[in-house]
Amino acid sequence: MRSLNTERKFSNWLLEVGEGKNGDTVMLPDVCYPSEQNPIKQLYGDLNFSTIMPQELKGRAILTVTNDASIEINNQVIDMFAWGTVTYEAVDNIVSDDSNDRLIFPVEFLNCFTTTGMPPYKLYLKIIFKARMY
Repeated sequence: MRSLNTERKFSNWLLEVGEGKNGDTVMLPDVCYPSEQNPIKQLYGDLNFSTIMPQELKGRAILTVTNDASIEINNQVIDMFAWGTVTYEAVDNIVSDDSNDRLIFPVEFLNCFTTTGMPPYKLYLKIIFKARMY
């Protein structure tokens, strides 16, 4: 990998991490640790959510490891908008010939899962832009 002379120290550090020379614990440079640990405020703190335009949201994303974390962050961001929330709930049902399956898998149990690629049981949305009718 090529790097500028000013980036030489960082590139050497990356090579040491890749070769396992840093041991079991990798210490990231201080620049990787922001002073405030609030990704929502860091990413959206400069926006006025009462007058926001769609172009201002382009290119902004928070990546998470789990679906639960992404749903929680999504709900926090949605709460920042001034408009009312619309809630959509999924319909979970067991399709089985065995009637005992309904006892083993109650609806409350099914509602606690969020399968990858599927929306959560309760999906909160806000309509923030109304289309103009001409």
